[in-house]
Formats: sequence, structure tokens, C-alpha cells
Amino acid sequence: MTMNRSNQPSNLDILDALALRFAASEQVYASPGGKYQEAEARSEFIDPLLDALGWDTANRAGLIAASREVLREETQRRENSFSKKPDYTLRYHGERMLYVEAKKPSVDILKDMDAIFQARAYGYTDSHPIVVLTNFKSLSVYDTTVPAREGDLPEVCRIFTCNYSEYKSRIGELEKLLGRESVVSSGWADQFTSTRPEHAVPADETFIAQINAWRIEVAADIVSRHPGTKAEMLNDVVQKLINRLVFVRMCEDRGIEGEAILRDAAKGSAADIQALFASLHRRYNTGLFDQTHVQAEPTLLMDSDLLSRIINRLYSPYSPFSFAVLDADFLGLVYETSLAEHLVVTDVDGTKEVNLNQKLEYSRRDVVTTPQRIVDATVQRTWNQAAPDFVNHMKVLDFAAGSGRFLVSAFDQYVTLFTEHLIAESSPRLVQIAPGEYRLPFEEKCALLKDNFFGIDVDFNAVEVARFSLLVRLLEDETKASLPDGQKILPDLDANIIPGNTLVRKLPGATTEQLTLAVPLDLTSTALPAKFDVIVGNPPYMKTEEMKAFNFAEYQYLKDNYLLLHRQFDKYIAFIEFALDHVTDTGVIGVVIPNKWMTIVAGEKLRGRFRLQQFVADLANFRHVQVFAAKSIYVCTLVLTRAGQDTFTYSEPGSFEEFTSGGVLARVITAGDLPTSPSDAWVLPANEYESTVLSGIRENSLPLGTLVDARNGIQTSKNKVYILEGCRIADGYVTFEKKGVSWSIEEEVTRPYLEDSRSVRSHHSVVPDARVIFPYRATAEATDTIPVADMQRDFPKAYEYLAANESGMKDRDMAEVEGSVPFYTYGRNQAIGYATQSPKIFYSVNQRGDKYGIDETGIVYSSGGTAGEVALYPTDSGYSLDFVLALLDQAPIEFFLRKRGSPFRGGYFARGTDAIADVPVPKLDFEDATDVSFHDSVSRLTKDIRDLNAKTKTLAPQQMGLHQEKVRAAKSKVAELFAVRWGLARDEYLKLNLSAS
Repeated sequence: MTMNRSNQPSNLDILDALALRFAASEQVYASPGGKYQEAEARSEFIDPLLDALGWDTANRAGLIAASREVLREETQRRENSFSKKPDYTLRYHGERMLYVEAKKPSVDILKDMDAIFQARAYGYTDSHPIVVLTNFKSLSVYDTTVPAREGDLPEVCRIFTCNYSEYKSRIGELEKLLGRESVVSSGWADQFTSTRPEHAVPADETFIAQINAWRIEVAADIVSRHPGTKAEMLNDVVQKLINRLVFVRMCEDRGIEGEAILRDAAKGSAADIQALFASLHRRYNTGLFDQTHVQAEPTLLMDSDLLSRIINRLYSPYSPFSFAVLDADFLGLVYETSLAEHLVVTDVDGTKEVNLNQKLEYSRRDVVTTPQRIVDATVQRTWNQAAPDFVNHMKVLDFAAGSGRFLVSAFDQYVTLFTEHLIAESSPRLVQIAPGEYRLPFEEKCALLKDNFFGIDVDFNAVEVARFSLLVRLLEDETKASLPDGQKILPDLDANIIPGNTLVRKLPGATTEQLTLAVPLDLTSTALPAKFDVIVGNPPYMKTEEMKAFNFAEYQYLKDNYLLLHRQFDKYIAFIEFALDHVTDTGVIGVVIPNKWMTIVAGEKLRGRFRLQQFVADLANFRHVQVFAAKSIYVCTLVLTRAGQDTFTYSEPGSFEEFTSGGVLARVITAGDLPTSPSDAWVLPANEYESTVLSGIRENSLPLGTLVDARNGIQTSKNKVYILEGCRIADGYVTFEKKGVSWSIEEEVTRPYLEDSRSVRSHHSVVPDARVIFPYRATAEATDTIPVADMQRDFPKAYEYLAANESGMKDRDMAEVEGSVPFYTYGRNQAIGYATQSPKIFYSVNQRGDKYGIDETGIVYSSGGTAGEVALYPTDSGYSLDFVLALLDQAPIEFFLRKRGSPFRGGYFARGTDAIADVPVPKLDFEDATDVSFHDSVSRLTKDIRDLNAKTKTLAPQQMGLHQEKVRAAKSKVAELFAVRWGLARDEYLKLNLSAS
């Protein structure tokens, strides 16, 4: 036998030896009537096969169960167990990557549809790309992006199969498919895309669709039988039924309850199902199976035949899911989406109709589900900052519990930490489940959950789901043998996870509707602790205008009672303040929130509190990376601690895979990286290279806002009336068409206007592409609306046009316009005094650089915000606009602005007036000859570049090469001048990765 350097047989030799041994007794192993069992096949053949492919099946690394890379189903030692858990779970960094289902060699896995359906259900339910089914004699790999369906043949979705005699010769294929080195690599799943159907539906979406169909079906049946049932009661009843069915199926497939007890009960009468639920109520005592409230008991309200049909759909081959691997994480993802919709009953021509509608509190904002890996990684970083007290335990709160996924993750990780602690102490309290493997007893897990984990949510149905998810998690690793034999074995979580508004105590004077929406919560009347050691969660993101529209009374309460809310605040800031006020002095907070608090004006007070009380411990800023699928919400994970510290860890993950795998580099942020003023925006370096660049441009600098005036443009509130596109100017008149009618108005009452910002380019003069009616004239003191009489006398044609559109302008918001004014006055009075001035720099607010042009003719523009333009007007600072234009064209400044601004889809970054004002400008002494020379050289070269660009259109093709080289050379000289000024090597700072954005 060939030996390797460590005198161990090679993988090929192992496979060869296994094949020879199996061949020698194949008739015995594979005999249908033989006694060779699955457990023997696993230990003698399948374990070594996986070992040869790089997996540590025997846990030679000595890791605890929560950290092992290969989890083997305990029931493999009990052939008659009802458990349908996968035989092998292959993991990486705690994440399940792949399932391997084993059968004894006498089972023909190439034809046995029960085995095939079982394996495919494992992979599909957990959204794995493939699953492996083997009896060692044969090995098959199935694409599990497609659910198994009744009538499928064995070959459906099978993408690989081979016989044991081929393992050695096909080792390359096996290693690529399921070898450890391949599976843990970032591109492993990409190899299966060619076999995947174009419109594959993920398991969670399929499950949501199935649940929603059942919700409507059951609700419609109940309403037809009990027409007076209220929608609120209907939602609770239907949710309770679905939770019951899922709970029982999970207990069945895990071997905790008998096999198919639910289906067997459904074959009888409604009384048989009620009897089953009664026994489960006595056994688990969760309230889930309580049937004492007959007016809310689904089995009494609905048709028993319908209930039986739904129950049958929960089993193979009708159901593509494995409830053995359908865990609390999966349920959390599913329920968070379904919680956004509720059942409503409407009367249509005397007939009651049931539909699912979006809940009001979700209708004004995006509903987002945090990826589970982000949840787990955030919680882990939170625990990393905590100092767990395993004697008194840690009080943990999720202040916006939702489906309970943050609480489930926190509980799961704390059980692991607690177990490791007891192992280190050689505690006799642990249960040994295998040689070298220990687990916390079920009773201790129950006590840990009941005594230490708490949650609040304004949605009652979410609270029910959160309680359910935690109970499911308690049972997840248990078997029938590991559970107590008595009754009432699960804890009552009614006092732990409570419904109510985390932020609102009372709303005096509120209407009934406002109170119903707000759900005020008196914390002193609950069993919740006054302070918590750990607070985690993903709070609601809701902008000021959304809060006002949803519940103005709640908005006003937040504004009056939370000190950190400032200007156009978002609700998540109030949640952070709540957490800061309710965490213990040594406590830790871990959240997923939008990253805008780092830079926007509304985050000033929050940043100030963090700086003054040194709360930040770990900050992972995803910047422009979209963590939430198809949602333009840009977030960070933030870990805060009350223990004051001078530094914190900062990183900028390029993906959530990079974040969760621990592959992202982090930098320690010190006081020198933060602004002098506690409330100023945070523009932080993610590595030493960025630190060098940011330090270089900031050193001896002034903010651009002190040298120019950054101003937004006009707001007519009815651009389709005022903006004249495609117009012609002749003989003092502007001619244009609106809705097929031709008009001519006086040119003097219009101004050149920029409609399409795509024409704005750096080192070019801005050219107007439209006209705007400007019904204003300058007086000695201000710019005022032209009076009606003057307009009729001096500009009769313009007045005629405006009068024809008067009725269409009455719906404008004129809240900021005071007193009685002519009907043609703009909706906002901003910018009318300066919008026509020149020179000024135009820049597009939402851009990726190279969108800064100069206006020397007095072009009017619209208000910026996160779109349109902003203009920079010169002051008497001594800095020329050409110098500013050159500065804004430099890569380090664009780099700064992308960090300082707000990300948008497509790699665009908004830089409004606040962001542009923070741009660092080299501080110049205009009495110093060197500084003057630097300023004038940059300004002159910038003017030369613009002049060169202006000539481009007149050049012949053969002249373009030389001309463009002149432009490049001039830009290069400007860049070199700034590089020298900043003390940066230009060839280094040009490496700034701006294209990646």
C-alpha cells in the first residue's frame, strides 16, 4: 500500500481498500434478507469514505457538538428510531453546507423513491444546492433547488451517480462535488447552476405560498360557518392552527413523537385530532394546544375534512419539505415575511370574502428580513464583547423581537458558551452523548431560556411566532430519549415575550385608532427586568414622514420623550436610545441598523452620545453593499458597550459572506480617526492605506463649506407648467408646446434652465437645455413675485399661459409661502434670490464622480435632495471656482465623498449640501508665494482643460489623438500638484478602488 509522508495511507488507497473489502462480501452486505444494518454500513464504509474526502467524521479535532464540521445523527445507533434527521450534516463555521443521507446496502438507492424523496427534501428545505444519497454500494447526488413532486421518477434532478468500484477512478469528480476543500470554497455552489431550472423557487418562498394558501382556505371556511368572526380573532385562530401543525410535524420527524401521529389522527374524526392536541397540551404545556377557549379553537370552528386534507399535504409525497431540518431559523425567515400580511374580511355583494392584505404598519415602508448569517454574526460579535456570568446568567432582550430570530440565535450561542464553560469545569451537570461529546441537559436549557431571555414586539402575532420559534429551538437537538417522561415539559414564555410598544409608555389624548396602532406598554407592569446585560435586534426603519402618516400621536410622543431624535430622524434611533437607557453598566448592545447615522444631520446627537460616553465597540459598515435582497437599504452592524473605551474595531465588508466568514479585515479606530467635534460626520478608514489617504487630505485643511456656499435650487412644485422644453427663442419670445397647444411668451420672464443633469461633466461649461418661467424681479431689498397687475401689463402672453394652467396648480403644497401671493408663485420661496446668479459650480447630487461643471451664464436649477443639482457659489475666500473644480476632480476627494455621502443602487453616491461642505480643502495662505503659486497653477490648468474641451467638437478626427493627450497631460499635472501638497505618492493614491463601488 502506498504511504504518504506521515506514513498514512493516501485517499486513493483508502478508497481502493474500501472497495476491495465491500466487493469481497457484497452479497452479504446487500442481501435484502440479510442482517447487515445501516449503522454498520456507516461506521465501516461511509464514515471512511467521507474521511477520504476531507471530512472529520470522528471529530478528531475534539470540538464540541456546536462547532463540529460533521454532525452524525445520534439515532444511527437505533435502527428502529422514528427520527428522520439527516445521517450526516457537513458544516463550515457552524453553517450547514450539505446533507448526506445513508441507507443500508440492501436498499436500492437508485430506485427507492422513499429514500430519494427523503434526501431531496433535506436539501430543498435547507436551500442547499445538492444532497448526497448513498448506501456505499452506490452514491447519487441530487440538485435540491427543485422540490420533489408526486410522480417524479428516480432520475429527476439526479446530477451524478457512481458505483463503489468507481470511487477511486472518479475521485476528482467526487472531491469537486462533496470534498471538504471544494465545499468550503466560495465558488463551490456555482458548479451546479447549469443543472438548475431557470425559475427555481426557493424553499422559503414555496413554504410561504403554502402557508398563505392555507391561511386563506381555513379563514374562508371559518367565515362561511361563523360570519360574525372578527378579523383579529380570525388571524389568531389561523396562526395557532398552522403553528400546531408545524410543531407536531417537527416533533414527528425528529423522533420526539411517534411517526405520523398527526396523519393517523386525521384519518379519524375531529374528536381524534382534538384528543391528540389535548395529550400534546398536557405533555408540552405551551398554550399552543390549549382548547379551553372554544370560541377561538380552530378544530371546532373549521370543517374537519378540510383540516384532514391540509394535514395530509404535510407529508411526502405531497410536501417537498423535511420537518426534521426545518428549524427555528427557517421558520423565522418564513414568518417574518408572512407577518407583514393579515387576513381581512370584506363584504362583496352580500358575500364574505377573505384575502391577505399588507398590514398598515408595513404599508409605508419596506419589509426587510435580515439574512440569518448576519443575525448569527451580529449576535456572535455581541457575545464577544460580553463577559458572560455563568453563575447569575445574562438577561437578554430583543427590543423588536419579530419572529424571534435574534433571540433564537442569542439563546443558541449562549447555550454553546455555557456548555463550553461547564466542560472546562468538568461539570457533572452535562449529558454525554458520545465519546468526548457533551450536551446541556434539556431541563437546564429550559431554565436558561425561561430565566434569561426576553422580547417585546408591537405585533401580537409576531410575539406568538417568537415564542413558538424559541420552543422549537429548545426541542431541536432533542430526541424522545433525551426528554423528560413527565408532563408540562416546556416553559411558559408568556411573561418573557410580550406584546406592546417598546418605545411608548402612554398616549394621553390619542384617538382609539392611534392607541390601537401604537399599543403603549407600561414596562413597570410586566415581568421584564429593569435592565439587561445584552440587548440585540434589528429595529424598525421608519422615516419621519412615514411615522407622521402612520400614527402622528406616536411620532409626537417619540419626539417629546427621546433626547437623541434630531431633525428628520428615523425610528431606529429611538430604539438605540431605549437600549442605551436599559442596558446594565457592564452590558452590551448588538444591532443591525442603517449606516446613515454615521454621516447624516439626523445622526448628530446619536454620534455625540457615542463619542462623549464611548459606547462603540465594533462597527461593520456595509456601505453600498445590499445586504437585503432587492432592497436599497444600506446597513451596518453595531456593537455598543457601556464600558468606556478609547478605541473600537471598524470594518467594511464587501459582502455578507465576507462578513460572516470572518474574512474581512478590521482596523482599530482611535480618536485621531474621528472628527474633532463629537457630533460631526464619521468618515472612517477601513485599513492603514485608507488612513494614510484620509490623513493626508485632512491635514492642514479647511472644510469646503467655509469657502463656498453650497445651495439647493428652486422648487416650483409644478415643473410641468413652469419648465419649457424643446422651445425656440426669436424676437424676444419663447415658443413651446404643451399638450399639443403652441404658446409664445415673453423671453424676459424666463431664464435658462438645466433639466437633464446627464449633460453636466467635469471640466466642461454647463449648457442649458430648457427655459423656466421665472415670475420674479429683484427689488432693492429682495427678489419678489411680480405683482399680477405688472405681469398682465409687462408680460401679457406669459400671464395668459399661466392663467390657463391656474386650476391645475391649486393642488400644490404652498405651506412655506406666507400671506396672499399671486397664483403663479413657486411652491417654495427657496433659491429665487440666487438661482440666477453666476458664476457657480453645478454638480449632480447622485453620481460617481466627473459630474462637476461651471456655469458662467446664470442657469437656473431645481432643488437637489438626493437627485438633481446643487450649486456652489463663490465667496470672498480667495479660492477660485476653478481651484475648487480641480479639487473635486481628484480621486482622494471622490473617495472621501463616497464615504461621506449616501449610497444608492448602481454604485451611485449622493453628496448633498452637508456632505460637500465637509470636503477637506488645502488651507492656503494667500500671503505666501508658494501657496499662491500652487493655487494659481491649479486654477490656470483647470481653465486650460475646459478651454481644450470646448474645442473638441470643432476638431477633425485626425487631430483628436493629440488633443486628448493634451487634456490628459493637463489633468496629470493638476493631480501631481495636489499629490505633492497632500504628501501622498500619486501612483499610490490612484489605486483607490473607486471602480468597485
